[in-house]
Amino acid sequence: MLPNMKFYIVSIVSIFVALGIGIFIGFTIDTQEFVIDQKDIINKIMESQFEILINENKELKADVNVLELESKYKDEYISLSHESIIKDKLAGLNIGIIATNEDYITFGIGRDLELAGAKVMNVTTLNNNIEDKVKLNDLYKEMNINIAKNPTEDIVSIITKSIITGVKNPIFQNLEKEGFIEVIGNYEEPIDYLIICGGSFEDKSKRINQVDRVIVNVAKKHSLPILGVEKSNVNYSYMTGYKDLDISTVDNVDMIIGKVAMILAMEGMGGHYGIKDTSNGVIPYIHKE
Repeated sequence: MLPNMKFYIVSIVSIFVALGIGIFIGFTIDTQEFVIDQKDIINKIMESQFEILINENKELKADVNVLELESKYKDEYISLSHESIIKDKLAGLNIGIIATNEDYITFGIGRDLELAGAKVMNVTTLNNNIEDKVKLNDLYKEMNINIAKNPTEDIVSIITKSIITGVKNPIFQNLEKEGFIEVIGNYEEPIDYLIICGGSFEDKSKRINQVDRVIVNVAKKHSLPILGVEKSNVNYSYMTGYKDLDISTVDNVDMIIGKVAMILAMEGMGGHYGIKDTSNGVIPYIHKE
């Protein structure tokens, strides 16, 4: 009797299933071996790259150490030599300093000005409330002075003119008493040079227009040279505003190199110096015959 057709079908299917299982098992074993080989290769590559990175990091650290050491020696050289560079550059000049707001203290420049032979006659701080028009008008009323259209600009103009001419206006005492200004020094002798100190915690472009611009304009009317300065780390820089007012600037007077630039700029090498984008160089170019 011939075998049943169903038997042949089942047998054929069984054979193909067995072949499939065999192929699958073989492929799986080969794949596992391939994956293991690739992992080993990748590990070796990663180890090699890691060693390269470690070596590069060591080289970079060595370079940084060299640069830091070089910077240290440069700072020491500047510190030791800057006094001889600025000595007597400003001999005989009387200097007035105005801090146009109370956010940053830059009065440390006085020592270097005196090392350069100048005399700091006075230091004036215009406190932030100098823009309070209501309080200023109240002060005007108390002193029986006609109320100004713009009391802030009017007061700043009076202060600046008094500092420049050496004729102290009686309103100074009242301004100091009411906390509008702070004054140190002699206001009874004229000055030869005016320094304004800017920079603030926040954007004060409006104040620059109301205060600093007025100071600059009064100084120019009296043909008095004027320099705008600030510290290197101010939140809001005044340097762009000062450049627009067409005065020389130094943006890092808290640094020794900035103090040197300040003295040289005042000696007659006008320009814009410092470390910020608004500067044209670190210090003026010193040309020797």
